[in-house]
Amino acid sequence: MTGPDFAVIVIGSGLGGLAAALTATENGCRDVLVVESEGVLGGSTRLSGGVVMGSRSRLQRAAGIEEAEDDLFSDYLAINIWDVATGPVRRWAARSGETIDWLEQRGVPFYERLIFSGDDRRPRGHCVDGGGQAIVDALVSRCRETGVEFVLGNRVDELVRENGRVTGVRSGGETLTAGAVVVATGGFGANPDYLARYYPIAWEVGETFYIGAPGARGDHIRFAEQLGAQLTGENRGLRMLNPGVDTLHEAFLPGWTILLDKQGNRFCDETAPYGILDSLMKARDNVGFVVFDDAALRPPPELADRYADAYKQVWPNHAKFKPKHYTADVMDQFKDHPRVHIADSLATLAASTGIPEANLRGTVARYNQLVTAGEDTDFGKAGRFLNPISTPPYYAVEVRPTAIAHTGYGLRIDDHARVIGVDGDVIPGLYAAGECTGGIVGPTYSGSGSSLASAAGVGRMAGEAAAAYVQPAVV
Repeated sequence: MTGPDFAVIVIGSGLGGLAAALTATENGCRDVLVVESEGVLGGSTRLSGGVVMGSRSRLQRAAGIEEAEDDLFSDYLAINIWDVATGPVRRWAARSGETIDWLEQRGVPFYERLIFSGDDRRPRGHCVDGGGQAIVDALVSRCRETGVEFVLGNRVDELVRENGRVTGVRSGGETLTAGAVVVATGGFGANPDYLARYYPIAWEVGETFYIGAPGARGDHIRFAEQLGAQLTGENRGLRMLNPGVDTLHEAFLPGWTILLDKQGNRFCDETAPYGILDSLMKARDNVGFVVFDDAALRPPPELADRYADAYKQVWPNHAKFKPKHYTADVMDQFKDHPRVHIADSLATLAASTGIPEANLRGTVARYNQLVTAGEDTDFGKAGRFLNPISTPPYYAVEVRPTAIAHTGYGLRIDDHARVIGVDGDVIPGLYAAGECTGGIVGPTYSGSGSSLASAAGVGRMAGEAAAAYVQPAVV
């Protein structure tokens, strides 16, 4: 009797897909195929900054950082108020350091120095020399060495199901059979219809833009509808602040800014991680104002170094962070844009923005008092970022969290990356990993490297489980 064309077919070539494919071969599968819809391998991973979150890795131990097995899991649950799928999250978190080691052993070039991924108790961000593309290059090379085949420019139209089992894929009228299928198609940030439907808090017509790969069109949602798979995670993901003047992505605010709500109230440490700012904006109608003065744009020579030190994020695999929008040239370029407000007095700035004048004056006065005292006793911003807002003209740039970096609505999986059907049972032969899974991202995106960590970790889980499922047929 003729067997399937492949032991395992993986749909998508980002980190989740590559980890699944390579793990399947390492667990005994001889015939593994990766199908990529685009003409280049790597999905959104190749465009990423190349930070992978992990706990208890070799690199972390080498840096003298010791953690208990559940530390990352406990922190992840706390920041997400337990509103995640704890089964798969617990498993990938417990194995996250092991996954970093696995990546390193397969040629991913990590720096020795770790960074704080977000609001971590200890550094957990593992930075890759060469960013996301270096991850892709290393794993693709290893996959090819182990016999994994790749097909590019083939978008899968549907999954094949026979007798309740997923047994292959169809693309362009051709059917390929498999013992198991791993869906790793990425998110849906490149699909405006899906963004409006499943991530409405991020959707602003004419403004929302996605910083991931064009292949992230939400194919997993189509597959779920075809097969009766559960979907979860509406309005989950990662949004970054966007001034609306262009589609240039800016991850962090300069430390010399203050971020105000529509009432003119400051509500955070402006140097906080982007996931924290995203979460805070949800409670403030998703509108904020980044406020600063002309001294920040044109500092006097004796203060130039102080203003240049504007970011607490210092990554070994990234050039020194610098403002992209909050510069003299950009403010001059967009001075007439409706989202950019420039005024010679706070009273005029308040009138232009619609912020109550008394509130704006009071907030700036309070902040300047904290600057003079040298300590932000309101929100804890580091003293080196405290600079007065007192030199006109004054600037207020209206921002909204409409730059999409990650979408979290996707296939519900169990702790072995098996896709769960609407009937509550796992769908035999079907696995998922990466951004197309739901329930992994909670209300707050936990920090830099979170999505790559879950992609790699859940990808390994999917590859292991798929190999175990088909093993009798491939031995």
